[in-house]
Amino acid sequence: MSSSHPHPRPAHRRRRTATVAAALAVGLVATLTPGSAATAETDSQIDTAPQIQPLPDHLEQIRADEAIELYGSPEIRPMDQRKTSLVTMGDSEISGEGVGNYTPDTDGPDNWCHRSFDQAVFRTGIPSDEQYNIACSGAQPQHLIYGSGASQWDELNQGDHLAIKARNTNIDLLWIVVGANGEGTIEFGPVATDCAVSRIFFLGPCYPTYTDEWAVRVEGSRVQVEQALNSIQQTMVDAGYTDDDYEMVFMSYPGPVSPDVEDNPDFPGWYDGGCLMYLHDMAFARNKAVPMFETALRQAAFDAGVRYLDASRLFHGHEVCTDNTWARGLYADFDGGYNEHAFRQSFHPNFRGHGAFADCMTEFWNSGAPTATCVDPASTGSVTLVDGLMEFKQLRNVGTDECLDGRGYNSRNRTVQQSYPCHGGRNQGFWYDVDNHTLHSELSHDRCLDVRGGTVESGARVQIYDCHGAPNQQWQFDGNRIKPVGHDNLCLAFNNPWFSRPTARLATCAWWSSRQQWLFETRDFDDPVGYGHDDFIGSRVY
Repeated sequence: MSSSHPHPRPAHRRRRTATVAAALAVGLVATLTPGSAATAETDSQIDTAPQIQPLPDHLEQIRADEAIELYGSPEIRPMDQRKTSLVTMGDSEISGEGVGNYTPDTDGPDNWCHRSFDQAVFRTGIPSDEQYNIACSGAQPQHLIYGSGASQWDELNQGDHLAIKARNTNIDLLWIVVGANGEGTIEFGPVATDCAVSRIFFLGPCYPTYTDEWAVRVEGSRVQVEQALNSIQQTMVDAGYTDDDYEMVFMSYPGPVSPDVEDNPDFPGWYDGGCLMYLHDMAFARNKAVPMFETALRQAAFDAGVRYLDASRLFHGHEVCTDNTWARGLYADFDGGYNEHAFRQSFHPNFRGHGAFADCMTEFWNSGAPTATCVDPASTGSVTLVDGLMEFKQLRNVGTDECLDGRGYNSRNRTVQQSYPCHGGRNQGFWYDVDNHTLHSELSHDRCLDVRGGTVESGARVQIYDCHGAPNQQWQFDGNRIKPVGHDNLCLAFNNPWFSRPTARLATCAWWSSRQQWLFETRDFDDPVGYGHDDFIGSRVY
């Protein structure tokens, strides 16, 4: 990295081990040998940047023309003399589809990339001279591979675009979201269309069509994404970059729908709000489809050795038809007539969603973490970056030897928390926020363990409810007991009914009561994505 770089990068740059070792060795030699010899050796060993490979003639002409626009002349400049840039690549999730305010050349009729002027890369707090959004709605992983010949509409392949930008500017950040489109992937568009049509015409839930084959689909996405990421890294090497010259971040997809929408006190209605899917299908999407997809994408990022930002829970509490939605619902645009593109903006991040993306990436850039999770734990409208991956654990009760369990795989407000055999499902997963003393449900992390009615007293029922951080949602661990903050005499416990399952209550702490003792432990995943039953909703089906 050049010392004259106009925008200092964080101190977390990835370094090649061999390069670092060589630099240390050169430093030691310099203290033992004459200056001129040491200088020559230093220059030869530290100058490890790969040679810039020539582009095909048609791409070189485009590059030269862009260089003239940027600098007034066509040559490729040394890295430290170039403008810095941020680049987004991928599909509709990051192109700006659903935001509106599209660049005219990508809003039909011959190009439907739907790049928005309000897309996230233009709204980060990361300093740069130029920002390029080369993502395109409908893009497949192959469209990000330089020289693949796979292109969309009347455009260059995104990999070819990148090769040009990498030679004309000093790319600081490559931000990539891809894997939802193309044969052999999850094929988000056709699946979402099928599920929406099934609901509109009351054909019954769509999830039985996909649940058994979803593992095959996500594995296909993983393989293709990893190939694309490896190709992009090679494209950067061919453009003269070393690993520590730029950051490459792969981000996962947030889920746009939730089976909890009826908890919205201002629920807009199924048609007006555009949340036209069966609740069973929304639960399938949130509880199984998105988590499995995220796991596969994470593995692709780790295998490729790039930074990874998990955004899969980012829209919890902000799904379509919630009170502060970050996603556009089912939406039809017939300005260009009735055609296959009329509904393409449906179930994509809206303006607020891309604002959340921008805030997440800014915090991730500044954090220096190789992996992080971006969430809005209390649906406040502002994001929180959690270092690493959020670990959801089970709460095993010593007295019953069973786990705290959201009845019916449900995260609706006031859902009973019961004793149930531990199975590793997401309705038994909890994440503890040590700063705010809140316990969050894995089903929807904007739902917290809550003392019903707000009165913290012995006998009060403990349930799941929208996180708001009030005293009736604050908990502290005291050895193997869990107590409401500020109430050392009260403990979380299972009651002991005669004819039904024990449920969670507050009780006066008693040293002898094993039902007040808990193990907050890593789970054995009998049901790793928390979708083992068809009765996972606990709510009527539309």
